[in-house]
Amino acid sequence: MKNLTLFLRRAGAQRLRAEALSVSRLSVICPRNELATVRKRLYTGFKAAGLQVTNVSIDHADSHQHARACVTISCPPELRTTLMDQARAVQAYPEVVKVQWEPRRNTVN
Repeated sequence: MKNLTLFLRRAGAQRLRAEALSVSRLSVICPRNELATVRKRLYTGFKAAGLQVTNVSIDHADSHQHARACVTISCPPELRTTLMDQARAVQAYPEVVKVQWEPRRNTVN
């Protein structure tokens, strides 16, 4: 077992696990007509903070007047406070109705 663990570590399995655990997801709800503006601000704001937006998916919110952007952010553990500050900044956007953290999905066994 010890040799298997050493092999996996040298093969990069530990690094893959750390990268998988450093992904966060936010849901941002805004009026549908403001979606392009919010999306642009998300990308530029997170990039300026040193964080990488890896995916944005758009779907319907509770009403047809609003849209929900599910934002996936790659964030190393040392930038966690920066991520929290950026999430607060998104909440302060005048176009944004609501921001909430998505539940963490355990993708690594």
